[in-house]
Amino acid sequence: MSAEADIHVALMARAEVMATALSYPVLWPQKGGGIPTGEHIKIAHLPNDNEPAELSSNVMRRQGFLVITLVSPLGVYEAVTRAKAGLIAAFFYRALRLTVNTTTLTINGHSVRTGRQEGQRWETPIFVGYQATA
Repeated sequence: MSAEADIHVALMARAEVMATALSYPVLWPQKGGGIPTGEHIKIAHLPNDNEPAELSSNVMRRQGFLVITLVSPLGVYEAVTRAKAGLIAAFFYRALRLTVNTTTLTINGHSVRTGRQEGQRWETPIFVGYQATA
């Protein structure tokens, strides 16, 4: 596999561990399926532009974000939703290293962003930053 694929697999595997541990239904990228009626999470991988790690080699610095969006029904205080988002984010703690094949990525940290209403749901995005050199 390519470094890009290894990074994606590593992030999705960790997201699966988190979703299973917290018992959330998940909308995975490119898998399709119906939207759950209850509380669930959406996953998106947003790679950034790759940069050469050194001028004299083909090694690249690869970075980006895993965006996990907690989708909740309306009618609860935002503090409740943010607390749940914090539990999700805790699975992607700073300096966590994930390895697939020969590619290792490191989590830079996470940020629970301001939620917003989308139709009859409240969406709270959690941005997880990562970097890898491969």
